[in-house]
Amino acid sequence: MNVLKTLRKTTIHLAMLGAALVAANAAQAQDFYKGKTVTIRVHTGPGGSNDFYARAFARYLPSHIPGAPSVVVQNMPGAGGKLLANHIYRIAPKDGTSIGSLNQTLGLDQLFSDGVEYDTGKFNWIARVVPTTGFVMVYHTAPTTTLEGMKTTELVFGAQGKGSQTYMTPIIMRTLLGLKTKAILGYNSSPEIYLAMERGELHARTGAIETVLSSKPEWLADGTLKIIGELSLEKESSMPGVPLLTSLVKDDESRQIMELVASYTSLGISYALPPDVPADRVALMRKAFMDTMGDEQFAAELTKSKMEIKAATGEEMQALAGKFSGVSPELVEKTKKALEW
Repeated sequence: MNVLKTLRKTTIHLAMLGAALVAANAAQAQDFYKGKTVTIRVHTGPGGSNDFYARAFARYLPSHIPGAPSVVVQNMPGAGGKLLANHIYRIAPKDGTSIGSLNQTLGLDQLFSDGVEYDTGKFNWIARVVPTTGFVMVYHTAPTTTLEGMKTTELVFGAQGKGSQTYMTPIIMRTLLGLKTKAILGYNSSPEIYLAMERGELHARTGAIETVLSSKPEWLADGTLKIIGELSLEKESSMPGVPLLTSLVKDDESRQIMELVASYTSLGISYALPPDVPADRVALMRKAFMDTMGDEQFAAELTKSKMEIKAATGEEMQALAGKFSGVSPELVEKTKKALEW
């Protein structure tokens, strides 16, 4: 009996000690951010939806982080998003003060591209603001504004880099659907692409509807941009007359390839910390982002700008990001060929 009493007392003491340690760690995480500066780095140049969301977070996030640190935004475009992803993974401080607004295609880039120094599943994912449907958007003065017309008439698309969906989508439209597309690399942001459209240098681009709403919302209202197709795993309900590109392929192999490319849309516009950040700070930052997306003022600003919130938690994003390591080598090679890599 004495032995049992001793065991019970020991168990109670250990439980109390564990609770105290958890509370102490939480307090340390909260105290850590006081007087600090948190930097959100964006993989695109100024303008566009990624930049818009990051700057909105910079205004509202501090009040949801214990210690109310300053939050600043830095643009770090280059290499279709690989420059920033490599930086966050390898170079950025691993203390919870450096956040990446990473390219939604970084998982695909890991499978297909050279120069990748990261593992998508090993970032500490914080949250997703919104998934992104990849729309095919054609300027109204283009020589054709239909998918049918693109069977015989070439359209020139603006692209940021080979790791970007702005490159991948027009390429697979050519290799899998037989459409006449040409992708011009080197544009750092959505505003640069839109300016090139106005100048007549480009006919089209691909990307999320948010990229237009944040830069040229009037182009959708007045028909300056025609939306003629979408790349996604799920049909966008607000665009019932716009066909899914995956529905236009003729065989199962092509469908598998296109669906793998379309998987980037699930990552969408999301945020991650580097690997090896202390777990309590990851948890704190996940909560801060979700609390910010529930902030009425933050939501009102996004609504005013016609931007959406379709949030996913850091835990959900961690699971999504981990799936890229399970893609078969055979499908990877076939997809690389379709992307002309």
